[in-house]
Amino acid sequence: MRVAAFASDCYLRARKLAVGPGVQVLSPAAGSSHDWSSCRAVITLGMNRFADALFAANETKLTPERLIAEAAKGTRLDPKPFSDPHLVEALGALTSSLREEASLSPLGRLATRWDLKRILSTLLILADTEREDPGILTRSLAPPIFITGLPRSGTTFLHGLLAEDPLNRAPRIWEAIYPHPEHRAAEFGAGRMKVELQLRIFNRLSPGIRNLHPIEADAPEECIEITSQVFRSPRYDDVYRAPSYRAWLDASGFDEGYQFLARFLRHLQGPGEAPRRWILKSPEHVFSIDALTRVFPDAKLVFVHRDPGHVLVSAARLTELLRAPFTTAIDRREIGRGAADYWQDGMRRMVEVADDPSFPLRSRLVHVQYRSLVSDPIGTIAQIYNAFGLEFSQAAREAMSAKVAQAPNGGYGANRYRPEEFGIDPERERERASVYIERFDIAS
Repeated sequence: MRVAAFASDCYLRARKLAVGPGVQVLSPAAGSSHDWSSCRAVITLGMNRFADALFAANETKLTPERLIAEAAKGTRLDPKPFSDPHLVEALGALTSSLREEASLSPLGRLATRWDLKRILSTLLILADTEREDPGILTRSLAPPIFITGLPRSGTTFLHGLLAEDPLNRAPRIWEAIYPHPEHRAAEFGAGRMKVELQLRIFNRLSPGIRNLHPIEADAPEECIEITSQVFRSPRYDDVYRAPSYRAWLDASGFDEGYQFLARFLRHLQGPGEAPRRWILKSPEHVFSIDALTRVFPDAKLVFVHRDPGHVLVSAARLTELLRAPFTTAIDRREIGRGAADYWQDGMRRMVEVADDPSFPLRSRLVHVQYRSLVSDPIGTIAQIYNAFGLEFSQAAREAMSAKVAQAPNGGYGANRYRPEEFGIDPERERERASVYIERFDIAS
C-alpha cells in the first residue's frame, strides 16, 4: 500500500504539470468511466515523464548505500539502526532483484525509491521513539489470532469482521504506513486522512483493483506489509517481479520479519493501553508457519479453504493489477504459472501442518470453509470463538452483523477474467490439488 500512496502523490503532481503540447487532462469530476479511462492514460503518461525527469534512469539511486544515506539525512535521526548487517543484506537482496528483474518503469523506479526511503525513515522513527520510551519494547501482547489460507478465500472478509469485536485489535492500513504520525521526522500531513486520499486516487489509477481487493485507510492491514519494513516479506514479489529476492527470502528465513511484527504491534498498542487480542492476517503465513510459531508461541491459527480452481486465477489477476502501474513488462502466463505452482505448494504445506501431530499450535488450529463463511459469517465466527474458548459477546455480534449488512460480500465487486489468459487450467489445478481438496472436503 505504500507504493500506492506514492503513485497517488505523483498523480497530484502530474495533474499540475503540462504533459505535452496540446494535451488536455480531463477532470475526474466528470464521473463517467470514459472520462476516467481517458484521464488515466494521460495522467499515467505525465507521471512517467515526471518520474523519468527526476530519476533519469540512474540505477545508483536504487542501492542500499544511497537509500540509507538519504533516509538518515532526511530524518536527521541517529542512523545506528542502519548498522545492522542483516538489514543491509536484506535491502541489498531486494534492490538487486528490483534493478535486474522487475523491469521498472520510470514511475516504478521513482515509486520504489520513495517507498524504500520512507520505510527506512520509519525504522529510524521507531528506534528514536524507543530511545525516548524504552518501555515500548516490554509492552505485553495478548495471544493473537492469525488468519491464513488460500488467497481470495475470504481471509480479508474474516479479518475485517473479527476486527469489529471491541476486545480485538487489528493494525490499520494508515497506521502501518504512519505508526507515529506525530513524530517530528514524520512526513508532512502524515496520518489517516492523507492515506485515505492517496488510496482513493490509487483506486482510480489502477482499474479493477477495488473489485478484487477493496482498500481503505481504516481497513485492517496484512502482516506482509508490516514485515516488509525490514525487507523480509513476500509482499515485494507480489508488487514487483522479484524472483531472486524471493529465493533469497525463502533461504534466509522469516524469523526476523515476525520479530519485527511483534515489535511493531507494541508501538501500535500505545502507552497505558490494556492489551487487546491482535487479529492478524496474510495468506502468505502458510509458507512461514515455523517462524510464526517460534515468535508467537501462544498464537491461535485459522486456515480458510476454498476451491483452488477458482482462487488461482483470481490471485494471478490481482498480481497483474498490483504490478501493472510500476513495470514496463507484464507476462500474464508467467504470472499465472507462478501463482499456480506457488499456491499448490501452499496447499501441500497446509495439509502437512494439519496432519502433523507435533505441530505446536495443533490444539489452537481451526479450519473454515469459504462457502460457510460467506453464507453464514456470524455463525462461522461463533464456531471459531467456541473452538478457541473465547467469549462471543453481544456487542461483538452486533458490530459484526452491522458490518455484514453494510457490505454483504466484503465490499468486493464483480470480476471476470479468462483462466487461459494466465495459462491456468482450473480442472488441472483441482487435480493437482486433489489431496488438499479431499483432506479439507472442499466443494467445487
